[in-house]
Amino acid sequence: MMRDDLTANTGCNLRHRGHGIERGARLLLVCGTTLLCAGILTAFCDSQRYGLTDANKLAPPTAPEPRLVTENQPAPLPIRQAAPISEMELAGDWSLEAGSGALFSNMRSSSLDGYTLVPASLMASIKLDDPSEDEGWWHGYTEFAFRAYGMAITHGPESRMVGFDFGPRYNFVQPGWKVVPFVGAMVGFGFADTQEYPNAGVPRGLGQDFNFEFTINAGIRYDITDAWYVRFMVEYVHFSNAGLSEPARQNRAIDAIGPQLSVGYRF
Repeated sequence: MMRDDLTANTGCNLRHRGHGIERGARLLLVCGTTLLCAGILTAFCDSQRYGLTDANKLAPPTAPEPRLVTENQPAPLPIRQAAPISEMELAGDWSLEAGSGALFSNMRSSSLDGYTLVPASLMASIKLDDPSEDEGWWHGYTEFAFRAYGMAITHGPESRMVGFDFGPRYNFVQPGWKVVPFVGAMVGFGFADTQEYPNAGVPRGLGQDFNFEFTINAGIRYDITDAWYVRFMVEYVHFSNAGLSEPARQNRAIDAIGPQLSVGYRF
């Protein structure tokens, strides 16, 4: 009897202990599963958050959208392109020209003899520099000219004058212009056929054959082509012997001014 009761109690205790172990195992399984899910969810959220941040950091900057010109907004002005300078202006170092004109005197003093001179000349010019890079009205380049001339004196005591002069000339060049203004100055010498005084004690004409000469001129050059051109200028000319003829003969000067026209070729 007592054995049967002990056996029954032992079986009950074992059953109760088995149920406790089973409940504990279930509780551990539920807690472990919950922690695992929480960890996976946390890791997923962190990866998503940091992944988007890094992507934003690494993403290249987007270009601004182009601005559209509206009716009220003026369009940008086109860039002005300067017309090119003639190729011969840049490459032609030498030029030759032949010209003629008329010179009238004497405008400095009414006591000097009146002259009318008809010059014919042959001139060679060399370019000393290329057109400057300045954009003002003085944009241009310099030449040096050599001229041989002969003058028929149609009115005056002498009948002729031959000589040689040389000097600089500055050309005012603008891109695209065919008309080129210039200024120049020259010095030289000339030989005349001085005449004896028709009346003793009444000086006339130049004091001697040899005379010094200087000129100042200004005008325009018109470029027909890159090589051919015509030149028109007004020139002032002074002849005198600087007192070399005195005291035997009085030094009487010629001061003449007049137009001249020439045709030239650059090469």
